[in-house]
Amino acid sequence: MLPRYIKTIKEISNGRIEITAYPPGALVPTFELLDGVGRRVVEMGYGAQIYWKGIFPFTEWTWGIPFAFDVVDHYDYLWWEAGLLKLTREAFATKNVFFIAPIYSDEWGSTICRKPIKTLKDFKGLKIRSSGIAAEIWKMNGAGIARLPGEELYTGISTGVIDGANWGSPYGNIATKLHEVAKHYTLPSLIQYDMEDMFINMDAWNSLPKDLQESFILATRVFALERSSYSTFLSCLALETMKKAGVTIYNLPPQDIAQMRKLTAELLPKMAGKDEYTQRALKIIQDTMKIVDMRPRLTRL
Repeated sequence: MLPRYIKTIKEISNGRIEITAYPPGALVPTFELLDGVGRRVVEMGYGAQIYWKGIFPFTEWTWGIPFAFDVVDHYDYLWWEAGLLKLTREAFATKNVFFIAPIYSDEWGSTICRKPIKTLKDFKGLKIRSSGIAAEIWKMNGAGIARLPGEELYTGISTGVIDGANWGSPYGNIATKLHEVAKHYTLPSLIQYDMEDMFINMDAWNSLPKDLQESFILATRVFALERSSYSTFLSCLALETMKKAGVTIYNLPPQDIAQMRKLTAELLPKMAGKDEYTQRALKIIQDTMKIVDMRPRLTRL
């Protein structure tokens, strides 16, 4: 999808903006990308909100909370109407970074693993790459947690450094070929759309005329929707690809899902920091959840 985004930026700017994309970690280590953009080691970054939780703890929650929202409309309202975009831009500006927009990634929280996981108890003794509340739930069930960037997962699983990973959607696992080295896949996903993000060095941003800034924002918002719809559609096909490659698909039982919902509600206030940005972000998220809950929620079986 990135080549399409780069092409769109070039077209709507009449060729005045050209972006050169590099693979993850090629210029700056993945988890140092926000700092690298702030120092203008590179001018733009495309990452995931949770990668920056060491700098901004609130990004663990703006990245995603299990079971919070059902559809991309909810996330789009949360960011563009409810105030989360404004808050995140304010925070990133303190690091000399302009936060362009969130990117609606794809579903997150299913587990691909070298060993079968049929119930929460099966996490015991496994080393899983995970994040956020999900990681805490796996830990409570006896798993060890690793923090690896996406580009290291294939090697990590194939060499046994980790047993498995929470890595995006079924399509995300196929795209990174994790189904080649891990033959067990456990649903459901816990977050419908975890948040990736696009950001740019503040000095570079301020050097652009207003029309090019608006072009960037428009193209990035469109890209967010393209990203989500594209991956959602391909995930419909990806499970069949997994099965043909010899991957066994499991679904956690209803009682385990109910337990995870309960734990999410209990863990969030315990894990959330008391800093101002975190408290403001959680208020925006929780107020939006209350509005969404005024209607019956969708259920994905």
